[in-house]
Amino acid sequence: MQKTLRMVDLFCGAGGLHIGFERLGFKTELCIDNNPQVEKTHQLNFPEIPFLNKDINSITPDEIASYIDGELDVMAGGPPCQGFSTIGKRSSSDLNKRLAHDPRNDLVLTYANLINELRPKFIVMENVKGILTKDKGKYLARVLETLTKSGYNVDYRLINMADYGIPQVRQRVIVLGNRVNLPVVFPEPTHSEKDNLLLKPWNNCWDVIKDLSDLDDDPNFNHVALKHTPKNIERYKLIPEGGRLPEHELSEELYRKNFGNTYKRLHREKPSLTMVPGNDAFPIHPVLHRSLTIREAARIQTFPDKMIFAGNRRQQGHQVGNAVPPKFSEILAALIKNELSKVN
Repeated sequence: MQKTLRMVDLFCGAGGLHIGFERLGFKTELCIDNNPQVEKTHQLNFPEIPFLNKDINSITPDEIASYIDGELDVMAGGPPCQGFSTIGKRSSSDLNKRLAHDPRNDLVLTYANLINELRPKFIVMENVKGILTKDKGKYLARVLETLTKSGYNVDYRLINMADYGIPQVRQRVIVLGNRVNLPVVFPEPTHSEKDNLLLKPWNNCWDVIKDLSDLDDDPNFNHVALKHTPKNIERYKLIPEGGRLPEHELSEELYRKNFGNTYKRLHREKPSLTMVPGNDAFPIHPVLHRSLTIREAARIQTFPDKMIFAGNRRQQGHQVGNAVPPKFSEILAALIKNELSKVN
């Protein structure tokens, strides 16, 4: 009889991490997040998985352990990471002082301490690129030291998920570790931006969203186009495919300073820009003069169409944009499942 592989998903958001693990046969014993809209999304899509809508700092290891029927094979999570974001004027000394005291940063260490208490065999942590330079690298070093002192072999990689077939340029730091005396290994890339006889070319974003271009608005499918102002639509018409708003060529009437991805247009032959809802909107559609809908962003994030996101548009967008793409988490799950086979 095959052993049941058990995991918990902390800071689970819309569930991108545990979806991939479940596809490889893992059983999600518990999901935790501190967001009522995330809880509604969870109830809509994963009613069979226990969910705690609580501040992680108020949850004891014993409370988590009470949901786990047997040994915990994997603890996975993406602690909230906005405090590490490199978007905006992060070089500002005032902002750096504020980030140094951002309570969201401390959640990463809270996560590391829970690992020490619950003793999963394998650990997965996902975070934004900015964690690498937080306190000139000392913050991540402290996290890794905490895990090492807890008896884990641990390592990290900065990974571009486009290199794994995700139709999106998405750089994230992945921390992997185990307490079963195995060397830490990471999945090998399967795709490449450059010509490579051994790897496939990057997947483009158009293949996963083109069939939605002529679909009428459908709120039950999270496919509703934003009602842009006439002025913004005129701006969008000036953005070339794969380009950005030409702010220095705008008329006085249309002028505005360009910022973020909300004034960048995707290219049909390339992966998408990172799905982060800047100003509560995603990048501009490759051929239409509007930003992406929630469903189009979810497709690019590799969520299945059966997945429904709760809340208003802003809340839906943040759930989609903050998630680990399920197809990438499936790759991690396959790697860890193979490693577990060596010790189970």
